[in-house]
Amino acid sequence: MPHSLRQQLEQAIPAIPDYPKEGIIFRDITTLLSDASAFRRSIDELVHPYSGAQIDFIAGIEARGFILGGAMAHQLSCGFVPIRKKGKLPSDSISIEYELEYGTDELEIHRDAFAPGSRVYYWLMI
Repeated sequence: MPHSLRQQLEQAIPAIPDYPKEGIIFRDITTLLSDASAFRRSIDELVHPYSGAQIDFIAGIEARGFILGGAMAHQLSCGFVPIRKKGKLPSDSISIEYELEYGTDELEIHRDAFAPGSRVYYWLMI
């Protein structure tokens, strides 16, 4: 079993070349999620710098950000706010367009997801 976090993550998250198209290296976290030790250690490492930081919300981008951000919010005893792809949220939302290696996409968040002054940690995982 690898001893360093880097070794454990490299073993648990394979790189899939040319997926979903040529030139892209896809990092498949499904194997990380099925490895209880690696998944737990990953979440522990992600929350460690913020323990005691009085965070009100973790905001995470679907779908990986929902999984990892939700686990982080649980450990930090704070709320979780989903950031979704355009057209997936039922209430008034705000959006932003962003560039990908293979095009553009748009993300949305509910306009009232958190109150002004809330302390939010934004989990970027696309």
